[in-house]
Amino acid sequence: MNIKTDIIVLGAGYAGLTASALLAHEGKDTVLLESHDTLGGCASFFRKGQYTFDVGATTFSGVKPEQPVGRVFRHLGLTPNLVQQDPGIIVRMHHGDVLRWADKDRWITEAQKHFSGDQQGFWNQQYRIERRVWDLVGSSEAIPPTSVRDVLKLIRPRMLRGLALLPGMIRPVSVLADKWNVHGSRFDDFLREQLLISTQNDAEHAPYLTGAMGLTYPSETYYPMGGMVRPALMLMRHATSKGASVQFRRVVQNIEQRGNQWLITCSSGDVYTANTVVSSIPIWNMGELTHGRVRTYFEAKAKKHHRSWCALTMYFALDGTPDLASTYVQLFLDEEIPYVHSHSVFLTVSPKADVEKAPAGHCTVTVSTHAESADWIGLSQEETTRRKHLVMNALMQIIDRRMPEFAGMKRIHLEGGTPATWEHYTRRFHGYVGGVPHDVQSPLIMMPPNQTPFTGLYMIGDSVFPGQGTPAVMLGAWNTVRRIFAS
Repeated sequence: MNIKTDIIVLGAGYAGLTASALLAHEGKDTVLLESHDTLGGCASFFRKGQYTFDVGATTFSGVKPEQPVGRVFRHLGLTPNLVQQDPGIIVRMHHGDVLRWADKDRWITEAQKHFSGDQQGFWNQQYRIERRVWDLVGSSEAIPPTSVRDVLKLIRPRMLRGLALLPGMIRPVSVLADKWNVHGSRFDDFLREQLLISTQNDAEHAPYLTGAMGLTYPSETYYPMGGMVRPALMLMRHATSKGASVQFRRVVQNIEQRGNQWLITCSSGDVYTANTVVSSIPIWNMGELTHGRVRTYFEAKAKKHHRSWCALTMYFALDGTPDLASTYVQLFLDEEIPYVHSHSVFLTVSPKADVEKAPAGHCTVTVSTHAESADWIGLSQEETTRRKHLVMNALMQIIDRRMPEFAGMKRIHLEGGTPATWEHYTRRFHGYVGGVPHDVQSPLIMMPPNQTPFTGLYMIGDSVFPGQGTPAVMLGAWNTVRRIFAS
């Protein structure tokens, strides 16, 4: 079958769903293609009996009116059922719990209790940077510039004021830690693990510009009732209500430019034709699907930004509802675990009121931590299973020791996921799920842009500007749609 449309969007994660909803909202004939049989991408879900699990231990943030998530939902007239977490995250370190309070002053007082140095100076600067970055990146679709017209758009007083932020792209977070003398083994550990889950890098390599975004996000952390899939489902339903066609089990095999049109061939045999393609397929996969100059472009981007993290995940339900101050827990490990490349794991525990994810009196738990793809490539099924069980057993022992709130509760439906699992379901190269790590050697503005050199081909998602995380990929989709209409 040959299907013609105005715009084809590839991938039904938060980036693709946002783009589809915005395009359809403005009257564009839009087709969204998803390889999996459900929506959400890296923020998807699966069900086991009466339980629904988020596939990743993912938070929801950036929902203020001036922030990306809030702006998209407000523009579309949607109101997701979000419950603010305060504290946003329980950071369970070796010496005790550090509570990431929503109120800035309360958080600074908490930080002063646990860490040395000028915590007030350090955190006040983080929040100042964060406010300025949100204002800057949300004010123009021309970032990063890809043409003379983009550069001209950026030569405006409001944008020029942002030049003062440029050093923060090439100087690491550790520079500000030195400035405020907050170094110490305890704070260094805290900083490393907080940055790893938000920027995918450490204090010596993460730019302090994006580091500030990652370090302050727990101040506005929300839990979507029903799990991460619920806001995603709202976006999809809005898109379809405005005429978009969302088609699952459409595995893209070929992306080809013919004249002014793009042809997308799927494994089903269907061929989709449009003048515009918006792809959330990662840059590491795009080279395999394209040809000629387009392939060369993506192979060069993939070579330049070759590093990304993978995830090890674990899922179980409890026949109880633990008493926790937040649904999100960053749990520091008290021993090293083979194949785990982090010193902490992140837990999402569904709250008592969320009876969509678990029956009354029960809860679901998603556990996630960082992994390297090299540990999981080319293994036999037997070796993959052995390593997965080794990791799961070690994680469960640590959780049993460090999470006394779970004591006496029976575990139900215990299972795990490896990079191979993520590659199988999301089709992402080597199971990469963390996006491109933020690094002073490859500043934010040098990330692969949303507009490619090829007319009608745009990129969104966590492997291109502005990077990983729900707010970032929704911002990328928002700005890309603005680019499409501006063109």
